[in-house]
Amino acid sequence: MLRLSGVTKKFGAYAAIEDISLDVRRGEILGVIGRSGAGKSTLIRCINGLEKPDTGSIEVLDSDDVLRDIVPLDESELQKVRRRIGMIFQHFNLLSAKTVADNVALPLKIAGRSRAERKARVEDLLRLVGLDAKADAYPAQLSGGQKQRVGIARALAASPALLLSDEATSALDPETTTAILSLLKDINRRLGLTILLITHEMSVIRAVTDRVIVLDHGRIIEQGPTERVFAAPEADLTRRLLAAAQLGLE
Repeated sequence: MLRLSGVTKKFGAYAAIEDISLDVRRGEILGVIGRSGAGKSTLIRCINGLEKPDTGSIEVLDSDDVLRDIVPLDESELQKVRRRIGMIFQHFNLLSAKTVADNVALPLKIAGRSRAERKARVEDLLRLVGLDAKADAYPAQLSGGQKQRVGIARALAASPALLLSDEATSALDPETTTAILSLLKDINRRLGLTILLITHEMSVIRAVTDRVIVLDHGRIIEQGPTERVFAAPEADLTRRLLAAAQLGLE
C-alpha cells in the first residue's frame, strides 16, 4: 500500500528522519512507536505530502494498483493522492461551529459530491462508529471518545485506502482508548482498510498492530511482527519502552 525508500528530512543541520525505508502492506495495521522527538510527526507529514523529504521516495498505491512516488508531485497532483489517505488526529481537529454530520460530510462537500450522496454516506459512517444518534450534536456536546469517533468517520468519508492515525488515543482515558482501538481494529477487519498508527504507547501497539517499527532519533532501530518484538525485543530502547509500559509509566 505504501513504500518508503531512503527517506531523509532535515531542518537546517538537524535530521528529523534519516534514511527511512519501510513497507506498509495492504490490509495490515502497522504501528510506529518512538519517544517525543523521535521523528514520528515528520514521518507522517512526509507521507501525507505536507513535507517534502530531502532525499528518498514515498510511493503510494494508486487506484490502478500501481505504486506512485508522491515526492515529485505538485500541490494539485497531491490533492488526488490525499483522497486515498485518511487522517485522524490527537486533538480531533473538528469544526466547533458545525454539527457532527457536517464535520463528517466536509471532505465529501470539498470533493463535489451531491447533497443526497453526502447525506447517505454520513448516515452510514455515523452508524459504523456508533454515533448515528449524535448527527445534529455539536463537538462541544461530545465526550473525547465521541469526538474521536467523529474524526474517524470524517477520515473514512472519501473511502480512503490508507488511514494514518497520529497519536489518536493519547488524549483519551484508558477505557476510551480501548474502545477506540477496538473500533479501529473492527474497521480494519470489516473494510480491509490499511492503517499506519503513530504512537508513543506500547500498550496501543500491543492491542491493535500486526507489525511494529521502533523509531529513535529519526532512524528505525527495530522492526518486526508485534508478537516477536514484545516477546524478544532486540533494541535497548524497545526494552525500556516495554518496561515503562509494564509499570504504567508511559
